[in-house]
Amino acid sequence: MKYLTALTSILAFGTVAAFAPSSASRHASTQLYNKPAGHDVRSDGVAKEMDPEELKIQTALAEHQQNAPKLGFPTDVRTLVQYNHGFAVMSTNSKSNSGFPGGSVVGFAPDELGRPIFIFSGMSSHTQDLLADPKCSLTIASKEFKGAADGRVNLMGEVTLLKQDEKEAAKAAYLAKHPGAFWVDFGDFNWFRMDEI
Repeated sequence: MKYLTALTSILAFGTVAAFAPSSASRHASTQLYNKPAGHDVRSDGVAKEMDPEELKIQTALAEHQQNAPKLGFPTDVRTLVQYNHGFAVMSTNSKSNSGFPGGSVVGFAPDELGRPIFIFSGMSSHTQDLLADPKCSLTIASKEFKGAADGRVNLMGEVTLLKQDEKEAAKAAYLAKHPGAFWVDFGDFNWFRMDEI
């Protein structure tokens, strides 16, 4: 009965009005869009005073970091891909829901050139998506990832099925990262590599 009452209320007001945000939430949305760009990392917005000794240490560290040699972006990315926990979020173009992305947490390992390699079940949705459209993205976070200030990278490219003569090297690299991956010998699993990054 209560469902019928709710449905009657929705029909009486119209679906748009029934699900439209209240004036309070519309006001909050307007405030969100009117905020200046940038990050506000403090929850209360109030700058905290630093004691003089801590300020001196932080200033010296900032000066040192400013003048320290940098390895460069490609090295930073390669390091993050190489030294992580071996899992990432892969986004594919959904075969079953055309026009929408599909996301999956997947295991991966870099090969000797740093290209991510994967082994996926033939039944998984991301396998079906990749066979229909090899374009995907792979979001990799550092081992220590706790929040937005921590290291991560999003690789965009295309994956290819590995040829028979490439599978043993891929298997060795994958098992080095995932020693318990017993499924690498399953016959219905496919080896992929992200080649076009």
